Amino acid sequence: MSVNYPGSLHNHTEYSNLRLRDAIVRPKELIDYAIELGQEVVAFTEHETISNAIKVEEYYNKIKEKNPNFKVILGNEIYLCRDGLTGQNFESGVDKYYHFILLAKDAEGHRQIRELSTRAWGRSYVTNKMRRVPTYYKDLIDIIQSNPGHVIGSTACLGGFLDTKILQWVTNGRKPEFYQQIISWIKKIEKIFGKGNFFLEMQPSNSDEQICVNKEIIKLSQITDIPYIITTDTHYLKKEDAFIHEAFLKSQDGDREVASFYASTYLMGTEEIEKFFNYMSKEELELAYSNIITIKNMCQDFSLLKPLKIPSLTTRIPKATEEDVKIFYDYIPFLKTFMEDSDYEDDHKLCKLIIDKLNEDERLRTKESYDEINDNLRITWVSSNVNKAHWSSYFVNLQKIIDVCWEAGTLVGPGRGSGVGFYLLYILDIIQINPMWESTKTFSWRFLNPNRVSVLD
Repeated sequence: MSVNYPGSLHNHTEYSNLRLRDAIVRPKELIDYAIELGQEVVAFTEHETISNAIKVEEYYNKIKEKNPNFKVILGNEIYLCRDGLTGQNFESGVDKYYHFILLAKDAEGHRQIRELSTRAWGRSYVTNKMRRVPTYYKDLIDIIQSNPGHVIGSTACLGGFLDTKILQWVTNGRKPEFYQQIISWIKKIEKIFGKGNFFLEMQPSNSDEQICVNKEIIKLSQITDIPYIITTDTHYLKKEDAFIHEAFLKSQDGDREVASFYASTYLMGTEEIEKFFNYMSKEELELAYSNIITIKNMCQDFSLLKPLKIPSLTTRIPKATEEDVKIFYDYIPFLKTFMEDSDYEDDHKLCKLIIDKLNEDERLRTKESYDEINDNLRITWVSSNVNKAHWSSYFVNLQKIIDVCWEAGTLVGPGRGSGVGFYLLYILDIIQINPMWESTKTFSWRFLNPNRVSVLD
């Protein structure tokens, strides 16, 4: 029985375009195509950015039920540099921004990756029109080695330290001092990540350099007992997308030698992968696949999503009582829902503040006004339950903020954007435009709908 390639643990999407044009893959496309290829794992490793994490998780949650054996891993491709490297002390020909892959095994692992990324961006600098974001070895020691077992490291591509040193060793007559540097570095990294959490990375390519590196990695794996994996370093989705990717890269920065460097950086199935590794035995290939599955099984599903929490602040004190609100139950049925189906104080306060406005202005005591208030309350109730938040707090907080602005002598605009369509904002004195009195129809759903989780504008 043949064993198939399980999936790539080194991939880039449009999120890697943060500092320089790099990839033309969308996260959703990467997941969908990996599943189409029959693969069971994919990792997201952008170029020193983790801003993809929420979008990836949201889509992963959508496909989990139909694809229970498929796993998404969140990671980062960092630039691993000597301690203390800055734009001022960078030595051309000596210093390099070596690529290195990090994969989160669990929520703590992703927290560690976030902390590493924060440090790197905090010391970032611009040189030759490029923002550099170096991670120091000291950072890995401080954050990962001090609490190991939560992050997996792998050696990345030809731009990584290991690949670079292998090529230096080979081109310099395989001198022992070069080889010893390689072994020492591998042991150093294994110590940082812990046994079983560090992998040597090979990639498919017809370039002489990559083939040389791949062959030496197999030998190094046997000598050091560090397992190896095969990744595709995806920058575009399919082989036929190569010319689009090349045009994309060249469109910003003029001529770039991309054809050979990115010739095989797309997601591949088993058959295509193995064409590039015809110098490896079936057993060697299956060992690489097995190691990928090992990583998959080591990595847990975790969530970065947090519930929306709206504080309950000191707000305008309503004049209306609970009995006053009950008078309007027949006219505005959702008042009863907020008052009697909720024990949340701001839900009750919202109802009383509405009644204050109705008692203050008899022009608002019409069937059309009641119906619109009721519909706004309905949307607020549904959205609050869907998003597990209390929009009532948002409304009464905002009302108080507007009150304070007026009291301070600040000019407050009559309304803004989609908020002008939400009648409840007028009832609460948050806006001064009554949408019921305007000739141009506005729509409450533009301001609030159950599918929007972010705080209202």
